[in-house]
Amino acid sequence: MVNILVSVNPDLASSIAIRYAGQISQFMEIALQPIHVKEPEQKDNLFGTGWVRHTWEQALAEKGEEEINLLIRTEKPHCPALAAPRVVVGERETEILRELQIGKYDLFMEGVLASFDEADFKKLVSSKLYQNAPCPAIVVKNLVSLQKVALLSYEGLEPAKFMDDVTDILRQLKLPLEVIHLVPRKHIKDLEVNEGGQNTQEFNNLVDAIGKKGLNLEKGQVLTGHPKDIADYLSRYGLVVCAVRNVLDKKSPIYTVLAFTPSPIFIC
Repeated sequence: MVNILVSVNPDLASSIAIRYAGQISQFMEIALQPIHVKEPEQKDNLFGTGWVRHTWEQALAEKGEEEINLLIRTEKPHCPALAAPRVVVGERETEILRELQIGKYDLFMEGVLASFDEADFKKLVSSKLYQNAPCPAIVVKNLVSLQKVALLSYEGLEPAKFMDDVTDILRQLKLPLEVIHLVPRKHIKDLEVNEGGQNTQEFNNLVDAIGKKGLNLEKGQVLTGHPKDIADYLSRYGLVVCAVRNVLDKKSPIYTVLAFTPSPIFIC
């Protein structure tokens, strides 16, 4: 059983995230808890304290619950594991972090419609929520078919730590795994695909780490080329897994790859 917290709003991005979770539930047992944070328009202390503030927050929560209940009723057929929503009032990242810590979740999910904006993606993964979350996260950009998983390797990756973070979920997911070693080079016009990749040390290190965890690897490749071309290639995968938090340099071209990748991204 994988315990998942999904952030929801009454919008298309949340619908896509829930339906993608429904696909995940076809491969492993999940519990999906939606949470909606209603942020007050006035973030100062305009509404005072005590009974007045409590009444105001309760009214906001009730309004948010009406909107989210409609979303849940609509999406429940696509994801039977979907539980009744939790609706809270407050600052979004703070409230989600609190719920992640209290609920001891295995995974956080949210829908983010693909904008292919590198600055937006960097802002997302460098946010307080993603940097301090006690579990990995899946950013769902599009509703794609979940059939195989890409584990991304790159220069400087710590494979043992990477596999410690993702093995439990990947073992339960039981989908075909492929290692993709990235060599982003903006000056290369045509993408070079090297099947095998055994001559790349980082590739070999990740393959060894996967083997030590008892996971089955189908194949591996080395992709050399422009980051956007690499991103296009990764669209064939239903889930792209990458170590991002606290490991990538701010100027790393891996950010460009991930920002332009249309597939859901498993971030650890």
